[in-house]
Amino acid sequence: MDTHSWVLWVGVIAAGLHVLEEYAEGWVYWANEELGPRFGIHVTEAEFFITNALLVFSALAAAAIGWWAPAVSLAVPALFIINAVFFHMLPTARGGRLTPGTLSAVFIYLPVAAWMFAAAADDDVLSFGTVVLSFVLGAALMAYPIAVLVARNRSSSRKARCAERLCAACLDG
Repeated sequence: MDTHSWVLWVGVIAAGLHVLEEYAEGWVYWANEELGPRFGIHVTEAEFFITNALLVFSALAAAAIGWWAPAVSLAVPALFIINAVFFHMLPTARGGRLTPGTLSAVFIYLPVAAWMFAAAADDDVLSFGTVVLSFVLGAALMAYPIAVLVARNRSSSRKARCAERLCAACLDG
């Protein structure tokens, strides 16, 4: 039954290569220029590395879990697909230029994700429910750091407005 789960370890390498490409191509700068104004966020290099360290750790955990919990293990290739389509291919098409990380998303993430799902099918651990749950988990993994960034920046903006009002009140009084 567990003859192809080793391919999950390829996902760890794929995640590492994707992070390297994003960093080398200036993803942090791009995100702050393109996404910052639209979503009211600011990303630091430290946040980039922490978030991507969590991605690599998730890929390691998924590979270690193997087919013991296939929906959990397949959350990583589901995240790869979501990341490639919604965070690289669509923004590239919309912006008319490659976003940092698009090449590895298209030429590494998508084929590796397909290979991982095919391996699960070959080992007879893939069902419709497993696919659906893996995409729900993958979307949650993808959404979590974004939600933290948005919440943090909203909180910072609220604190700044409060401080401005307090200073204005002090100056008026």
